[in-house]
Amino acid sequence: MPVKIWDRTDDGALTSRVETSRGDSYRGERYRADAEALDEEIDRMLDRAVALSAQASSLQSGQQSFVKRWSIGRALAESGLTESDHLEPAERRWLWLAIARKCRLGVRSDGKSEQGWGMLIPHRNADPGRIERDVFAMGRWLQEQDMESALTAFGASVTNVRALHSRGAIDSLNMRDALATWLGDLPPERRRELTGRDNFRQIVKALSLRFPARGPGSAKGPVHYSGEELREEVRALLNPIAAELAVDRDKVRH
Repeated sequence: MPVKIWDRTDDGALTSRVETSRGDSYRGERYRADAEALDEEIDRMLDRAVALSAQASSLQSGQQSFVKRWSIGRALAESGLTESDHLEPAERRWLWLAIARKCRLGVRSDGKSEQGWGMLIPHRNADPGRIERDVFAMGRWLQEQDMESALTAFGASVTNVRALHSRGAIDSLNMRDALATWLGDLPPERRRELTGRDNFRQIVKALSLRFPARGPGSAKGPVHYSGEELREEVRALLNPIAAELAVDRDKVRH
């Protein structure tokens, strides 16, 4: 599917080009009508992401970033843009650039300004090198859980998300659900403590050692467990670690 990429000149004027992997033409201009139609679909997806992210208005700034990642991931999933039969694999990178550029420049498909989209992605003066991995892959992964489960599993921390998302052996949905259940059963203050960056890093390390990506113990990963079996495994593994972290905290206080 041809993709429309917006840009702004040094004097502030909006411009656009069409990128596609099909056919030889000057910057894909022969496919502009298709690219314009896709641009309108992206508008609707981004509007939906903004509506979803409104749930973050009462949260702290760091937590708001988490909800925005989840929201754009859920809006993408609902839109079906990335699963379109008309989008060839080689064009996917142009889709990510188009979405990020529309957010950064704040421009709708008709050229009108839309400043509300800018808050969906990190503020930058230029496009990141790996846009899909930077924002969209995380968002699509996060939204596999409902909002409340994701908030509980990660303490609304993007840093915690990165810590688990980067560990392929333990990043499955059933593991995240088991983690949300374990944390959700704890008192709120204890939960906040354990989802602090350093403590959460210890939790991820323990899970990685229990479910290694390769070598001894790697044959049966989290995906091979039923939901209840994995919840029991997580409880048995993490309860002692949580108790140890509590002892260390008390030693520091005294």
